[in-house]
Amino acid sequence: MVSAERQDAGERNTHWGTNVPTSDDEARERLLDAADACYAERGVARTRIDHIAQVAGVHRTTVYSYFPSKSAIISASFVRSARSVLTAAKANFHTDEPFTEQLIKATLHGLQGTRNSPAMALLLRPGESAGLTMHAAMASEEWHALAGETLGPPLAQAVADGHVRADVPIEAILRWIWRVSFSLATEPGAPHDGGDEGVLRNFLIASVIAPPPGPPNRN
Repeated sequence: MVSAERQDAGERNTHWGTNVPTSDDEARERLLDAADACYAERGVARTRIDHIAQVAGVHRTTVYSYFPSKSAIISASFVRSARSVLTAAKANFHTDEPFTEQLIKATLHGLQGTRNSPAMALLLRPGESAGLTMHAAMASEEWHALAGETLGPPLAQAVADGHVRADVPIEAILRWIWRVSFSLATEPGAPHDGGDEGVLRNFLIASVIAPPPGPPNRN
């Protein structure tokens, strides 16, 4: 009986010719590298599965065997690039500052890392590319898992401590934070709004901060 591992290796031999990846992870990385090259040449919106297959040197069915759709490739490319950005930004939550300050600094750190990343610049290029990437990421379980792992625990603690509003589900607050971050990544805050930090303080933080306690009931 042929093991699943040997069967997978045999399928890779068939799909990749003489330049066979040693694992499925390596195969995916090669396809994502090919996708990034296509994004640089054609843009995200104009890149097709056929283009990625041609650059990778495989048939289009091989691409589909690892990624079921173009959106799946876009989201995987985004998650791969975002992982290092979020890892660096996550350090801002390990300080003694209030959660709101941690969130502002982490978001600013993430925005800087995003803008300094050539791959992220292609994926979030203003216009159709940014829209495709945002919708693909928001539909990706892998992105939600990564984003939740980064921000979920400190946000949940801030809600428990009364610093962030508790009348809205944490998942909804997470989605709002990422939507604002996506928006600023593609269109930085205007100077008259105080730049990125001004937008974060005046709109993001103001929308998630817990309201002050009301006056005591004297009845």
